[in-house]
Amino acid sequence: MVIPILLNFIVGFIIPWTIAILTCRRVPLLFLTVAPFTSLLSITLNQIGMEGELWTLHPQTAFLIFNSINIDFGYNPSAGLVFTYMIYYNKWKRWKVYLGFLLFLNVAEMTALVFDKVIYGASWNIYYTFLAYLFGLIVLDLYYHFINKAINVRTLM
Repeated sequence: MVIPILLNFIVGFIIPWTIAILTCRRVPLLFLTVAPFTSLLSITLNQIGMEGELWTLHPQTAFLIFNSINIDFGYNPSAGLVFTYMIYYNKWKRWKVYLGFLLFLNVAEMTALVFDKVIYGASWNIYYTFLAYLFGLIVLDLYYHFINKAINVRTLM
């Protein structure tokens, strides 16, 4: 049981945060705004999904919230940071970033399915996962757009 948990920690927390820190280290505003928001969104949706038996994450723990802790505080916030950085600071075309991230996130999800790290319930499938990721990216993009706009308006006063 220790090896799968350690592997989840390395793949779901250490590697994503290393990539996010190396990518976004010059923009501390992202860490202060995007990471907490993405974690909150991830926790909320994962708890709804697991409580509603839409999916199960492995390895299982006694407390449901601990099953997704590496995803909620590692993988998803770091992906959100890099996503936001590419749109707002690297100035990549928005549609390309969306397409790239949707492809990456769904391939990662399918990999987790193949290795039985996630098991879908009868009423959930990879297409719903695609829509969930699309919803999350749109919400994150809108959130950061309004945060950025509010900060820029405030600095002009």
